[in-house]
Amino acid sequence: MKHYDGPTFFRQHPEALLQARERRQQRALPAKASAAAPVESAAPVRFGNDEVEMDRDTASMYASQQARAIQQTIKPRVHGLRHATSVATDDEAYVSAVAKPYSTASVAFSEAEKPVASSWGQDDWSHSDSTVEINSVSNATSLVSTAVQPASLATVTSMSTSNSQSTSAASMTLVESELPTTSAVTKPLPVIHSSAEVTHSKPALGHGLADILNEEQNGQKDLALFNHDHADSDEEATPVIDALPSGRTYANEGDKDLLTYHFPDLDLLEPPVQRNEEKLDAWIEQQIDTLNATLSSFNVDGEVVDYTVGPTVTQFQVRLGPGVRVNKITNLQDDLKMVLAAKDIRIEAPIPGKSTVGIEIPDLKSRPVMLSEVLRSDAFQNSLSPLTVALGVDLFGQPQVTDLRKMPHGLIAGATGSGKSVFINSLLMSILYKATPQEVKLILIDPKAVEMAPYNGIPHLLAPVVSEPQAAAAALKWAVNEMEERYQRLAAAGARNIEQYNDKAEASGHPEQKMPYILIIIDELADLMMVAASEVQDYIARITQKARAAGLHLLVATQRPSVDVVTGTIKNNIPTRVAFMVASQVDSRTILDTAGAERLLGRGDMLYLGNGKSQPIRLQGTFVDDEIDAVTAFVREQMAPHYAFEPKQLLATEIAAEDQDDLWPEVLTYIADEKTVSTSKLQRVFSIGYNRAANLVDQLEGNGYVSAQQGSKPREVFLTPEKLATITED
Repeated sequence: MKHYDGPTFFRQHPEALLQARERRQQRALPAKASAAAPVESAAPVRFGNDEVEMDRDTASMYASQQARAIQQTIKPRVHGLRHATSVATDDEAYVSAVAKPYSTASVAFSEAEKPVASSWGQDDWSHSDSTVEINSVSNATSLVSTAVQPASLATVTSMSTSNSQSTSAASMTLVESELPTTSAVTKPLPVIHSSAEVTHSKPALGHGLADILNEEQNGQKDLALFNHDHADSDEEATPVIDALPSGRTYANEGDKDLLTYHFPDLDLLEPPVQRNEEKLDAWIEQQIDTLNATLSSFNVDGEVVDYTVGPTVTQFQVRLGPGVRVNKITNLQDDLKMVLAAKDIRIEAPIPGKSTVGIEIPDLKSRPVMLSEVLRSDAFQNSLSPLTVALGVDLFGQPQVTDLRKMPHGLIAGATGSGKSVFINSLLMSILYKATPQEVKLILIDPKAVEMAPYNGIPHLLAPVVSEPQAAAAALKWAVNEMEERYQRLAAAGARNIEQYNDKAEASGHPEQKMPYILIIIDELADLMMVAASEVQDYIARITQKARAAGLHLLVATQRPSVDVVTGTIKNNIPTRVAFMVASQVDSRTILDTAGAERLLGRGDMLYLGNGKSQPIRLQGTFVDDEIDAVTAFVREQMAPHYAFEPKQLLATEIAAEDQDDLWPEVLTYIADEKTVSTSKLQRVFSIGYNRAANLVDQLEGNGYVSAQQGSKPREVFLTPEKLATITED
């Protein structure tokens, strides 16, 4: 059964609300033109603590939502409803309570079906005639009576429960929608009154309309907009596709019911960390004086003219005097490091786009950059790409994100403890916060078998996390085959890349044919290269050379960036490089083709060389640790993964294919016409040696085609010509 929930979509997308309102007005024009009855004025309605004026459609929609939320938990028995839309299931009828003028729905609840008191509150709601009523739920049974009188205007004026000040009014016409199946009642059914005054005691957990809309605006629910032109008929509502942005509500492939993917709440992540700015200011003044004095002592005409404070390092900008060569200050790097008593310093001479030299000095106390700081930024929130990931914070304190589609493949390298694995976790967490399982699929290869274990079972996975090097090679081969198959589909559809293909699938009315992006992450390349270097290198080269247009992207990480691990073939096809702290300048040049990574500080301090860039930029990577378990648990609870392959089975198939003898088809054809077979008989018939014939007999026994060995007797043949024909067809 398909269910859709409340007005979140309209609050987040006011332009869609205007479109829906225009459509509804256009549909109502013929009926209004023929009707002679005058338009009735708006009637006051009270929703909990909110004073509301709204038309019948809006009021009935809201009452419908609350009624549906109630019935999902306490499963009411329907006694009677004159005008309602019934949603049928196998054993019962669920009533969405779309009320018509003066219609009444009565629902009784038994003792076993009573709502939980803490979810409703114990107070009674007093009422006058023809109102929605909730009696106390402390009795053995309670009766809910629904009646909504017509009005014409949908003007909602929210009253603040904290300061009793009115907020701004908003006019809107809402489309009636159904709530999804919920596990608990979170909002009480409001009192709806059409003309007389309503007095009530405040419920224990009362929520007014303003509270509910505010909760939904904060991202608790999503809405798929549906057209309810025929809400009174038995026809199923049809989606208004052009009013929906892509990436909001999705069906999980293979599930019978329509399930929605809700992005994890940012509150699951640790909040940003603040630091003492007063101590930092005093330290900066001291460093400026020391730098100026040191330059003067070495007869270098220059002075500090500006500085930029980053989370880990502070960059001091030095302007050199006329005629002073840049290398004169770069040659002082070790001297400056000693005078400043710094762990290490890095000189950027000159700063790209400026006429100054940058001297980067570690901060007095570094500030960790939490993942939530970047995920809450406008750069991440406003990005439409499902492959948007958080990188970190630059020297100016600005959050930096990137689109993996533009990357399109990346090499990540650094010494042990430099922050590679944390960086990979940040990328994966960004995907969980940005992409649904229908938009992005993951293949995770973790030879260490511990770093990516928390991601097992999430619905984004194409296969369980791969830990065996040989199985990893088989998974990469699967990715290559998938890439080739996708290119055939692109050619058949006349599309140049996956974006065009998905646009055509959406436009043709077949969104189920859209292809997801596939992100492959290898946590330690060195382990794979030790076991199957030639295969892994070939597969990586093929993927990095041509997989971008097919929607496949590869990220490779290693702690040993030597030329035997990061070969020229691999490096030449991976344009984006991320270098963490390395042991030597040689390793830095292997990754970035330039020095500098050997002077990084570790713990997430990195140089990022983007695709098409000539110079790397220095970033402080985001930090995420214990929050991973909470986020992945939230994602796993929503839906189960649908694996495209099992790595171990894939590996077994590969091994079986490699071990299969070239004579295997001929041997099967031969024994199908025989009653018995032996090793010596195969030697004579096929003119082969004993070892080869014995291996063939063992394979026949393993597949169940012949009996087990019975002393010196020949083996009985179980394979018949009919079975052989079936095997050949398969």
